[in-house]
Parts: sequence; structure tokens; C-alpha cells
Amino acid sequence: MWFRDNAWVPTPRLLGLTAVGAMVTLVAFPWDPRGWTPLLCLLTGLILSIVDLLSLHRYGKVELKRSHPAFFEIGEENRVELTVRHQAPHPVRCILRDDFPQGFQVSRREMELTLSPGESAGTEYTIRPHRRGIHRFERIHARVSGCLGLWMRQQSADGGEEIRVYPRLKEVRRVRGGIYKKQLSTEGPHVRQGPGRGSDFSHIRDYVPDDEPRLINWTATARRGKLATNVYQPEQGQHVAILIDCGRVMGVKDGELTRLDRAVEAALAFAAIALERGDRVSLLAFSNRLLRWVPPGKGHSQLQRLVEACFDLEPEFVESGYRMAVETLGFRQKRRALVALFTDAGNLTFADELRSQLAVLRRRHLVMTVTIRDPLLDRERNLLPRETGEVYRKSVAEEVKEERTDRMNLLKRRGTVVLDVRPGQLATSVIHQYIEIKNRALL
Repeated sequence: MWFRDNAWVPTPRLLGLTAVGAMVTLVAFPWDPRGWTPLLCLLTGLILSIVDLLSLHRYGKVELKRSHPAFFEIGEENRVELTVRHQAPHPVRCILRDDFPQGFQVSRREMELTLSPGESAGTEYTIRPHRRGIHRFERIHARVSGCLGLWMRQQSADGGEEIRVYPRLKEVRRVRGGIYKKQLSTEGPHVRQGPGRGSDFSHIRDYVPDDEPRLINWTATARRGKLATNVYQPEQGQHVAILIDCGRVMGVKDGELTRLDRAVEAALAFAAIALERGDRVSLLAFSNRLLRWVPPGKGHSQLQRLVEACFDLEPEFVESGYRMAVETLGFRQKRRALVALFTDAGNLTFADELRSQLAVLRRRHLVMTVTIRDPLLDRERNLLPRETGEVYRKSVAEEVKEERTDRMNLLKRRGTVVLDVRPGQLATSVIHQYIEIKNRALL
């Protein structure tokens, strides 16, 4: 290990010159029985090697530096740049390797660049994290060539640092950018009628033919000399509680992401749209015990607290304690709220317990369950069987799907808002469901 970062390595050029010297010696041997030719080749190679080694000893040390974004996102390509600085008066060839966190996918494991005399240069690669949480970069390794390119000096720099891998924040940025703002607006000819108009007064505007007569503001009409209409918006400042199940069923993987990865991504997007509307958002993460609790809050600072609280959540290999989660929420959430539970509501193993606890929640809150469909189940149902085993698998998949659908419909009939969507559509589906709830003034 002592030689790992303090070694002198021959280059292919030196090995090639050695092979050429050996061939010259063999060819010249019949005409040079005294051996002057191999001696001359040996001395020449030795002198060149000494010159190259002396240049490496004097100018072979380089400065290595790593730069990257403040945080990474799971499943996304993140850029990492390596910078090399040297003081040699001659061009330097450098080969770099980085000790990235174990399991991460990188575009290039080894990078090569040539530096002009006395200058610095950089190269970059992309890294794709496979897990959320805190991970660690270690040392940066480099091999630097001498002035003749016969030897390389191996060295390293202490680049140890911790980095944070967050869930995908694409939908959060879309929310912050105002992508969904128009869908939450109730102004214009496409106003939802009846309960869809909300109850908070917003402003007065000119009457349009699609407006309800009971919305006409007669005082403003008399003052303006033309019809004027009151505009209402969905209520603001209400409470939203997010419950994230971190039990074993949420550890099932779909591709490179687990159900919990997608649930955290969707929960943060949901929190972002609720905070944009002025709601107070809280978060409770649980397995068979309480993992995280973020009290209700408003504004951008609350969104940051939510991100920091759940970015490193991991599924635990235990059964989910729904009763514990509901009792904890009931103790800490006194006011009526929209409760969004991210779990597998169609799971047949503990569906009875979940149903009974949702009934407890519905006494005070509006409850929404968010469930990810199983792509494997859909593939088996859509399979065209050609063998007996495939017929059995398709039959079992149909039966499981039917029973799962029955349990979802039972929750709907009892007043729970149920979302059962494909993995890649979870975040957007939750946002659109929240918008529908607010525009219909259900909360």
C-alpha cells in the first residue's frame, strides 16, 4: 500500500525502446562479438531514464482538485470536474482516476489529458447515483509523465468529502417555476361552477357570459356602470399532512429506483405545490416506528426542511405500523387536514389493518392514499401465453389484480381519495389530484 500513491511506473514508450534495443543487439551480435552494441544501448537507455526520472523528481508533483454540484440527484447524470495544476517547463501527460462512492455509475473510469508548460487543465465525467443519502468521495489518483515520457510518477491527493444525494427534484422545480399556476386559477370563462369556485374572495373583474348571476357584485356594478363579478379562489392556509411508509413493501424496486424513492420524489412535489398555495405542510415518515417528524410550516424554508428530513430515508425490512402512525398523527395534528399516505394501499397482506386505520383518519381529515402500480403484474396480465406455465402466471396475475382493484374501490366508496398510478407518473398525478381537490373545495 505504501507504493500505491508513491510509485514510479515505466511507460509503454520505455518498454518500446527496450524492445528496440534488444532487437538491435540481436541483429548486431554477428558483427560485434565484443558486445559494444548492447553496452551502448544500455548506457543510452540508462541516461535517458535518469534524465526523465530527475525531471519527474523535480516537476512531477501536481495539484489535484475536484469540483461538483452542491448536491446530487438520484438516477440523474451529475457532472464532476477534476482539475490538475503543475509547474513543469515542459508539456505533461496526466492520467486521472477518482475514488467515487461505491456503486455509482460513471461515464469514464480513467481520464487522460495533456497540459501545456506551467498551466492547469481540467477534465470531467458524469456520475449517476443509485441511492439517496450521504455518500463519500475518497482520494484522487494521478500518473504524471516526465519530460521524455519514459516514466510516470503515481501520486494522489486527499479528496475525501461527503456528498448528499437527494431524490429527483424535477417536479419541485417545475412547481417553483409556476408550471401549475394556471391550473390553480379560477379566473376566466373556464371557471368551475358550484363548489369548484372556492370560498376565498380574490378580486373583482368584468362580467363574462359564462359567469353565474349570483356572483355579480351589484355595488361594483353601480359604481362602474357595467356588470362586475366577484372572483373567488380555493382556500389558502389550510393544513396538509404527508405520511410516507418506509416498511418492507416500499423497498420493491422498479428499474433502478425503489417505491420509496418514487414516493419521496412525489411527496416533495406535493409539498411544493401545497406550500405555493399557502398551505401549512407537515411530514411523518414511519415503518414500525417513527422515523421522521416535521411540524407544520409554510414557505420556502419549510420545503427545505422537508427535503432535508426525508432525503436519506431507507426502506426497513419490517411490517408497517399503520396504527402507530395514525395515533402519532392524531396526537400532533389537531386541525383538520388533507392527509396524503404514500404506501401500497392494494397490498393484500395487511389491507384490513390499513382500512381500519384509514377509517379512523377519515373521522377528522380528508384522506388520500397514493399507491404505485406493480409493472410486473401488468406485464404478466398482458402476456400472450404460449406454454402451460405462462397460462398459470397470467391467471394468478388477473386474480391478484381483480382483488387489488376491489380493495381500492372499497376505499373509494368509504370516502378515501385513491391514486393508483404507474411509477413514472406518480409525482404529476399527485399534483393534479391536489389541484382537483383545491378547485373543488373538498377540504
